[in-house]
Amino acid sequence: MHSKFFLFMIIMMFFSFKITGQGNTSGHAELDSASLLSGTQSENAAENKITQPFEWESAGDVLKYEIKIFKIDEKTGLKNQVYFHETTEEENETCLIYLEPLLSPGHYESEIKVYNVLGILEESLTAREEFVIRRAYMPEVRSVSYPLYMRSTIYLDDLDNDGIIEVDGRNLFMPDKSGKELTLTNYFLKGNKTIYPDEVLSHDDERNRKIKFRFDMKKLDVGLYHMYAQDASGLHSEENSDSELIVKFKKWMDLDVEGGYTCPFVLHDDTLPLYLDSKAYPLSLYGKLAFMPFKHSWGYLGIGLRTSISRLERKESGYTIDGNLGKLHLLFVFQKTMFRKRLTAELHGGAGIGYFNNIVFHFPRNINSEPLNTVSLSFCAGFSSQFYINKRLYSAFALDYIFTMNKDMALGMLEPSLSIGWQF
Repeated sequence: MHSKFFLFMIIMMFFSFKITGQGNTSGHAELDSASLLSGTQSENAAENKITQPFEWESAGDVLKYEIKIFKIDEKTGLKNQVYFHETTEEENETCLIYLEPLLSPGHYESEIKVYNVLGILEESLTAREEFVIRRAYMPEVRSVSYPLYMRSTIYLDDLDNDGIIEVDGRNLFMPDKSGKELTLTNYFLKGNKTIYPDEVLSHDDERNRKIKFRFDMKKLDVGLYHMYAQDASGLHSEENSDSELIVKFKKWMDLDVEGGYTCPFVLHDDTLPLYLDSKAYPLSLYGKLAFMPFKHSWGYLGIGLRTSISRLERKESGYTIDGNLGKLHLLFVFQKTMFRKRLTAELHGGAGIGYFNNIVFHFPRNINSEPLNTVSLSFCAGFSSQFYINKRLYSAFALDYIFTMNKDMALGMLEPSLSIGWQF
């Protein structure tokens, strides 16, 4: 038998009614419910009944439990017994009874005494627990507004976002952090995740029809949310078009196009430096395109194309070498905007091809070698930063590592680049 057992009080309030002709469900019930609620409360709200289940932890094999409930006078602290019950054999097994008549709102204390199978009171197992019964209301959300736009939409690419959301409806009481109020309402946005407000900015104390919150903008991501107002009883507002809040970007996608200068530098494999007598190839151009259709508050995802072309040359007294080296890569791109969207940091990587084009040895008397034209598998990984001069025009710096393989060499190159770009 347990030395102690835990007692808790759950009051489940089930209420619903429908106004015909309008197609809306609304209303409130000024009926009794408790402060501690089961997770299945809302699932049974359509049963249109009120119950006050009282549940406790089993003490093992017993003859009976003796249950008393006292109402506490908030002014004097005096306790007045309002309920008494001795359990049956079936109730001993379930450790569950339903209180009748229903208790009114207020502060209470319960006492459970345990009688063992011999009918002897087990003093050490007597348990007492305080709880609160609150009045149940049916909250109703009639509109959700983002005052910055005067509509139920938040644009994440707006620099002036303040996260303030205003809710109109009925039975919208203040949240209660003290745990002592007899009426309270909890609020949250429910979508692809559940988000609670950081603070209450204002409340219509007399009518309980309007309340204003501040949400952390960093927690809001793209999606459709519904504002929920949940009463202490577990009754909550409906999920409908009136409770909707849309979070999105004004531009659903970005298309970045940029071009500029690069200077590849060979890090490893001596084949090119051996023939060209240089590890750097400054006669080079760079270009990139990025398509970013997946935009979220935590960053943007998309795909891109990166290309660069270098002129390869070496002049000696007895011969010259020239040709071109081109690279093209398909990239996966991640971008994160910072500093009020003036700076974008980017990580990218992917695979593509390296193209050795028309590389020829030229000798005196117009003697030339066979041109080398070959396509090789190539990989690219790097980062870049974009600084926006205005909303569209930006300058960019990138640093990429490119690894190109063929049967004769494994060429690793570092390519820094400077470019100018435009975002469509």
